[in-house]
Amino acid sequence: MQNRDMDIKGKEIERERALLNFRILDTEPEEAFDELARLAAFVCKTPIALITFIDKEREWIKSAVGIDIDKREIPLQSSFGARLIRDPEEFLAVFNPTSDDILGMNPLIRSIKDIGFCAGVPLTDLSESKIGSLTVLGYKPKDLSFEQLSLLKTIAKQVMVQLEQRKDRADHTGPVLDFKKLDDISKSQDTQDHNYNKVLLSASQDMTTDTVRTVTKKDSENKGIQITSLGEKEISDWVYKLEAQSKQLILLCEMDELLQAANSDQDIYTIIKNYVQILFPNTTGALYVLNDALNLIQDVVTWGHNVRSEHSFTPEMCWGLRLGRIHTGTSSSKELHCQHIVAGNPFNYLCAPLSAGSKVLGLIYIQDSEEPSYDFDYERLGSSDKQYILSTIAKHSGLALANLKHREHLGAQAVYDSLTGLFNRRYMEETLKRELSRVTRKKNLLGLIMADIDHFKRFNDSYGHAAGDALLRSLGSFFKEHVRREDIACRYGGEEFVLIMPESSLENTRMRAEQIREEIKQLRVWHRGSLINSVNVSMGVVVFSEHGNSAETLLESADKALYRAKRQGRDRIEIA
Repeated sequence: MQNRDMDIKGKEIERERALLNFRILDTEPEEAFDELARLAAFVCKTPIALITFIDKEREWIKSAVGIDIDKREIPLQSSFGARLIRDPEEFLAVFNPTSDDILGMNPLIRSIKDIGFCAGVPLTDLSESKIGSLTVLGYKPKDLSFEQLSLLKTIAKQVMVQLEQRKDRADHTGPVLDFKKLDDISKSQDTQDHNYNKVLLSASQDMTTDTVRTVTKKDSENKGIQITSLGEKEISDWVYKLEAQSKQLILLCEMDELLQAANSDQDIYTIIKNYVQILFPNTTGALYVLNDALNLIQDVVTWGHNVRSEHSFTPEMCWGLRLGRIHTGTSSSKELHCQHIVAGNPFNYLCAPLSAGSKVLGLIYIQDSEEPSYDFDYERLGSSDKQYILSTIAKHSGLALANLKHREHLGAQAVYDSLTGLFNRRYMEETLKRELSRVTRKKNLLGLIMADIDHFKRFNDSYGHAAGDALLRSLGSFFKEHVRREDIACRYGGEEFVLIMPESSLENTRMRAEQIREEIKQLRVWHRGSLINSVNVSMGVVVFSEHGNSAETLLESADKALYRAKRQGRDRIEIA
């Protein structure tokens, strides 16, 4: 127990030393940190994000977006950040934090009305010391996706990059630590740790401007230390890698935002093509989508030169689609190569399926260029980093395509009648008002026909409701095939239909109604493998503005004319 307590105290000293070394506490807000906090909120779709650092007795807020704060200090005993850095995991989420025994006393959380959750990742320096937290807060409890969590960790690394750069810009002529504060920390420890703490202080004072030294315990028995030096090159490489990841992150966020705003398939195709080319420079590739009717994967857009993949193929020909994950093909003859790959010299490629749930929607295909560029690493086309980027692109793209199809489906439900495929009553009424406004303004003609199937109840009783539905579907197809492009055919309700005919006079509308009435008599309905005799229709004919000067009065006049046709024997046309 004594050794364990000493180990914990030693780690706490290391953490305090690392934090003080950055000289970030009690500094003014800086735009660089605010931008990273805003990026974290955007990635996690939350209204609030914080960058905080954990001092000996407080959690200090460096950056806060989405919330106004008067005091930048939170007591350590109710701090989310302190709880986070003590947690062995690299992520912590708390739902309904106001009900939590510890966080319920947090003054910041208590000040946010209806707070639903807070989640965060630690800020960890090169010596693996957790010095703070990157935290997001929202009003509704939610689980962060794998992609959101991965991006949040990348942003946390970029916060550390900013700290390193900020430290490099500071004056390096003397020790960068506040040794008075560190000495106070040392004096507060038990006497038995005195020698160990002196070693830590000595190691800290030996730090120079071009070297970062990290101190760790070698083992608990001899209380020895191990000092590792990271030179400027290692730090420079680390910073360069994280800056590259940050740029990729920003591009992925931009792409996701554009995909969510896309209103057409073509918009989505163009966005995917453009961002794949930016994130995978000097590559050749294609975007494929699934043709459900033919069960074929077909290319819709390509980039680069000499795409070595078929223009269309069945899903079974691609290992990526068969496995449901990214498939890497290399120049090695031992690899399993997709059957849609065109024969030729061996090369490297990636296949990333687009899907939503269990439904396959398409495929992103990338191959290395036949004209190598010095700034592109072909050996690592299938590396985990590149696979992660392409996987993120594929997931966002698949969701965007699925959401667009869902919106189109909902839009179709709001406009079309599901049984006949004609426009529904609501759309008809809105369209009629719009057409009447147009013809009034331009002083044009407009005719309207209201049709009703004669003895439809008798037909249902004789053949069944399924046959009645088949008849309505056949009439829907008939109207779509036998009206002009400018005409609007609608199902008014039940067995009633309305045809809106712009620029049609009364005589032309009557003649067209007569033609339709006769042609419907020749219609035959297939039901359960056999033909059923068709039916007759009665019609009411009206024109604007002779029979009404509004949508309501025009429909009322057409309904009265239709009723008169029914009353006078059916299978006939009446003019209002």
